[in-house]
Amino acid sequence: MHKKHLKFVLITEAFAEIKNTLDMQSELKKREEIEPLLRRIEDLQIRKGTRKVHPLELVRRNGLWIKSHGSEKFYYGIDLVELFLDLLSSKPAETVSEVYSEIQCVKASVAKHPKTGATGLLIETEMEKFKCLKCGHCCLNLSDAYQTSVPDSDVKRWKREQRFDILERVDTFAGINDIWISPKTGEAVSRCPWLRKLPKKSKYICRIHETKPEHCRNFPKSKRHALDNGCKGFPAD
Repeated sequence: MHKKHLKFVLITEAFAEIKNTLDMQSELKKREEIEPLLRRIEDLQIRKGTRKVHPLELVRRNGLWIKSHGSEKFYYGIDLVELFLDLLSSKPAETVSEVYSEIQCVKASVAKHPKTGATGLLIETEMEKFKCLKCGHCCLNLSDAYQTSVPDSDVKRWKREQRFDILERVDTFAGINDIWISPKTGEAVSRCPWLRKLPKKSKYICRIHETKPEHCRNFPKSKRHALDNGCKGFPAD
């Protein structure tokens, strides 16, 4: 049995993680995820709704009508996330722990930092359960794996290693290192050029595994990140 992977985060760090997760969701997903949590932490009159927030907009926004102090206001998207976090910030750490656990799909509990004594959350990340299945899903289907940018540290490493085969697929402009670029056309590729399918198997390997980009090495960042991106590396609950 693998040892549980634990991490400690300050309350402010927990809020940042919650915000990042919610910000990454679609407008509809934000509404569906936040509504029951809002009802749990605050006594508000809430109803789902859609509306055009500007006369010139063609689309209708998915949000919540929230009544407070006698007036009703429509919240959607990032504004709905900000309202939720603002209300959550006034709640005790135990409530933050419960919300974090539900949103991040892990178990979190209120704890004190062993050295500083600061209040935060001790989280069972479950990352010890993750196992890459070499299915190629992230490299084939997630465009931000191969149509994105990389930090300077990646580029500097490739220069030290004299990996000119990699560097010719990097376009650096105004301090941004875009990958992966076709050396022939100068355009972004439509799939990762380093992915190789194993013969007679539904498995893939990375041809630059030993020096692949930081974002590839760190995928997935968390259990929730894996679930949101369709990664099958976690066992079914």
